[in-house]
Amino acid sequence: MTPTTAAPAAPAVDRYVPAPPAHLLDIDAVTGVHAAATRNIPGTLPFFATHFPRQPILPGVMLLGTAEEVAALACPPTAGGWRLRSAVRARWKHPVLPGDQVRVRAEVTGAGDDAVQFKVAITVKDQLVADVRKLILVPRAPFTAAVHPEEDR
Repeated sequence: MTPTTAAPAAPAVDRYVPAPPAHLLDIDAVTGVHAAATRNIPGTLPFFATHFPRQPILPGVMLLGTAEEVAALACPPTAGGWRLRSAVRARWKHPVLPGDQVRVRAEVTGAGDDAVQFKVAITVKDQLVADVRKLILVPRAPFTAAVHPEEDR
């Protein structure tokens, strides 16, 4: 009999580091400092058909969602990733139209174990279209397998 060696155990993964969303381009992120990325706004997005059909504009909540995604790139890895807790003093200055290319820059203005705070600027062709004075992200609960008591029967 020949001796065998066991393969080394895979290291435990205790931090969730998601890949950046595919729709974000030209990503520049430094954990704990800032993050910036570009997003194309194609005219084929389904909500343009109903969000002012004759003069379609990107809903502000979509800009806020993109700001959340970009800001999360500057957050440290956690077991479940990061989610939006609040956005304070969000201002929409100009509409974002189909075909625009949006640049989002999020600068860390405060951080702790339970939250990271950002100041966000959103531009199109170097013109400020929206900003958020205080965007706060908090850690998501770690991903766990769902337990259903009915399955144990």
